[in-house]
Amino acid sequence: MFKFVLSLALSAVISTAHAAGPTPKIDAEKISVSGVSSGAFMAQQLHVAYSDIFSGMGSVAGGPFFCAQNMKPGDIATIKQQCMMGIGADLTGTTYIDKAKQLSKDGKIAPISNLKNDKVFIFNSQGDQVINPLLGNTSRIFYKEFVDKASKNVKAWASIPSYGPFYPIAHGMPTTKSMFDKYENLGDAAFPCAPSNSQQYSWFPNQLVRGNDPWMYHCNYGMIPGYNLGKDILWHIYGEMKTSKKFKAANLYSFKQQPYVSDLSSNKALNEHGIGSTGYAYVPSACQSGEKDCKMHVALHGCQQFPEWKFKGKIGSSNSGKEITFGDLFYKNIYNDLTESNDIVMLYPQAHNIGTKEADINPYGCWAFWAMFDNETDTYYTREGREMKMIANMVKAFQDKSIKLVK
Repeated sequence: MFKFVLSLALSAVISTAHAAGPTPKIDAEKISVSGVSSGAFMAQQLHVAYSDIFSGMGSVAGGPFFCAQNMKPGDIATIKQQCMMGIGADLTGTTYIDKAKQLSKDGKIAPISNLKNDKVFIFNSQGDQVINPLLGNTSRIFYKEFVDKASKNVKAWASIPSYGPFYPIAHGMPTTKSMFDKYENLGDAAFPCAPSNSQQYSWFPNQLVRGNDPWMYHCNYGMIPGYNLGKDILWHIYGEMKTSKKFKAANLYSFKQQPYVSDLSSNKALNEHGIGSTGYAYVPSACQSGEKDCKMHVALHGCQQFPEWKFKGKIGSSNSGKEITFGDLFYKNIYNDLTESNDIVMLYPQAHNIGTKEADINPYGCWAFWAMFDNETDTYYTREGREMKMIANMVKAFQDKSIKLVK
């Protein structure tokens, strides 16, 4: 009987330990962040405000820190003009540079001097007609002000070098994943990285290079098997990336996001403020036990890329007319092969929509690179920004091993 009771007790301990999830050991000197579109704006905000945490940054189809400035939510039309079209934006970067210096002096962001040794990768396709690629150049100018040896440490591309400057790349994330072929119609076959979706945005000036849901593309062309922008981002930040191992589904975890938002106490409140209830993380096999120092990368999705987003398959695609839930397309399919091979713990925070109509606060589930509420106009880009603090708190929870990861 004693052995039976002891066996049950041991089983409970083992079960509890398993439920607690992995406890990776994070190298504090090797934490970085990247994002796509609204996630790219947020990545730059995080990097600048929390330069005491992040030592590298990747921006894909985004724009500079403080682009929306202190405009109120009611000024969203002007914000879109400045931070999407570039109309009215300070393309010299002076406004954004001066603001960062003042915020650093006032203690509202980490000392801007922290950026001097960081690695930055900026990709704004010259064919992007959602975000004006000149805004990417403004990001480059901004970082040149603060990063030493900028010609080496700040990499800014307007095209994929191996494809050449005339290959059209749409707004979104180039990948090697052939699974994204099923979202293309026949008209996309000639330029797989520049698919169109005229039935969704008929007003867009050039359907050939606009881009479309899910804003991730299998960039193959003829004999070229595909292009993985994520690999170049991580390579620039951390050095050579191996590709010897594959993603393991067992290493993908979820966690509750609410504990990292101090002023919101329920999932409903999170969603009403543009934050998802569940975040995700990938912990490579070599990092599970916590015996080895592992790098960490925070990857931020773009608008219309949060798990609950629904979109219709394009006419002429294999999903034509079907309603598709975005689900795990972003947090499962871009980085995890690379991170399994290179011992990089991945953190995937999640945003959420606020409303569903164009006139609503945040119908596409974008990250807060502008003030979504009137009382956030002076804080959303600082260390006091709700989403900024949330993500920083998640990173710290990994560092002190308090985060609770579950299957």
